[in-house]
Amino acid sequence: MYGRGYWVWGRKDAFPGADGSTIQENGTATTVSIYDMSGNTLTEGSTGVSFVNITTAGVLSGNTALMYSAKHPLTFIFTPNAVPHDWYTNNASYQNNNLWNSTIKSVCDPCPQGWRVPTDSSWNDFSITSMQVSGSGIAYGRTYQSLSWFPAAGYRYYFSGALRGVGSYGYYWLASVSDTYAKVLNFYLSGVFPSLTFYRASGFSIRCVQE
Repeated sequence: MYGRGYWVWGRKDAFPGADGSTIQENGTATTVSIYDMSGNTLTEGSTGVSFVNITTAGVLSGNTALMYSAKHPLTFIFTPNAVPHDWYTNNASYQNNNLWNSTIKSVCDPCPQGWRVPTDSSWNDFSITSMQVSGSGIAYGRTYQSLSWFPAAGYRYYFSGALRGVGSYGYYWLASVSDTYAKVLNFYLSGVFPSLTFYRASGFSIRCVQE
């Protein structure tokens, strides 16, 4: 997994994950605070990750929120009633399928040099029989080809930006899109789905692949 956070499809900057947040998942999990350069604790919903409705005045410039997202990299743009539930725009006619390009690495791709967000079919051989562990403080997840570990990191909900499913579900973005949606590798305890579609305003993990 690239970093320890969640990316919204098409955005270059990550949002802190469950182990880098001041909130608690399900009210019981111990979390680790994050700090600014002066050592001040960054608080979820305040000085750290903040949240704004895409319909709020000033978020959209014309028909897109690209400028706003660049100026506010730690602000999660949520879309409770704004179909197509894309942080970039509230009008499907203006969606940008090339923010993470499915053929070549784009300027918005968050992966390091020489790496990129994977495309559709990258995880078609992800097996439902791959290892999974849980309980007694051990994180749940799956292994891929006995080579790499995919934690069940959960996600940030497009409807509000809240953390959900930490320790229960794994969601990993693909660069590919389908109609108004983007594609994702998804798994949980009893299933693996290598190419599902989800709303682009969701915050999921990324596993980079070499170009």
